[in-house]
Amino acid sequence: MRYRQEKILCNRNFKLITEMNEFRMSLWINGFGLENAATGEEILPLLSHFNLDTIEEVNEEILKIKFRIYPDGSKDYSVEVNPFYKRFEYKGRIYSTDHFYKTITGEDFR
Repeated sequence: MRYRQEKILCNRNFKLITEMNEFRMSLWINGFGLENAATGEEILPLLSHFNLDTIEEVNEEILKIKFRIYPDGSKDYSVEVNPFYKRFEYKGRIYSTDHFYKTITGEDFR
C-alpha cells in the first residue's frame, strides 16, 4: 500500500500531496499539503491530522478544499485556496497561506 501520493493541479503548476496516517487503531487520516510543482516551494504544509475529504478545481487558479481536523473530526472546514498568490479564503476573509494552520486552529504550527 502506498501511503504518500501526489496529484498535479492548476495546469500542472501545483502538487497536492496526500499521506495516509493511522491516527488510532483502524482510523486512517488522509493528511494533505500543497507545493509549487516547479520549485518545490511549500504552499500549505503537509498536515497529518487534517483529513482531506474533497478537493475541487473551481477554475485554473482556485482550489476548493473540504477537510476535518482530528482527534475530534466532527466539524467540517471549507476553504478556497489561490496557490498562485499564496492566499486562501476562510469564513469570508482572505489570509496568507503562511498562516493557514493558525487561522484554522488558533494555534501555532510546529
